[in-house]
Amino acid sequence: MNKDLSWHIEQAAQEPDLVSIGLAHNLGEATLDQLHDIVAFAERLKEAAMVEMWGREREAKGMESSTLELPPEGYTGYNPS
Repeated sequence: MNKDLSWHIEQAAQEPDLVSIGLAHNLGEATLDQLHDIVAFAERLKEAAMVEMWGREREAKGMESSTLELPPEGYTGYNPS
């Protein structure tokens, strides 16, 4: 039984050995549907990272940070000024 592509990408991200990294970067054989899955996964991963970064930034600034929330519109990530 075939596992969906997101499973393979998640496995590669969890096992940073050369074989897994090579598999994750070998997109030349991917179908359009697989590429779509990769982009969708990357967008979810980016959103999760931005939520985590926003929470840590709020905590660093002494703001309420006990709940997860989406960052404000236009938030581009932590900028240590």
